[in-house]
Amino acid sequence: MKSTIPLALALALGTAVGAAHLVLTARHHRDVRHLGLAQMHGELIRDTAANPEFNQITNYPYLEDLDDSTRARLIHTNRWVSLWSTMLRLRFMPLNSMRQVAAEFMRSPVGRQFWEQARDHRRITARDKHDAAFNSLMNEAYQEARADAA
Repeated sequence: MKSTIPLALALALGTAVGAAHLVLTARHHRDVRHLGLAQMHGELIRDTAANPEFNQITNYPYLEDLDDSTRARLIHTNRWVSLWSTMLRLRFMPLNSMRQVAAEFMRSPVGRQFWEQARDHRRITARDKHDAAFNSLMNEAYQEARADAA
């Protein structure tokens, strides 16, 4: 009877380790997929910003009535914001650091202009809790920067 207790504990431990491994593997797979999509998105945004002919073909309605230079600048800004969101999602940047980055970003007129024009689109296209929380963080930084600028 005494020998069954260590065996049961070993089986329970093995099961727990196996389950933890499966959870971590699933998370890693999801993160790798997200990173691949983020890379593709970044390349698309880079190409779009670099070519005036391409930067008129976007799914960003807030860019439609802008001149090529302003549109390219805001598309480039979107690339930064998308990168920060991905870094936060994949835990390459801690939340406190992201708050500081957002605050600094919103201190610039270009950052505020981008957020004024893009925030509704980013809210509508948010896929999950992460996107919603990231947008909320950016909105807070935007509101604080506007209050400081006034």
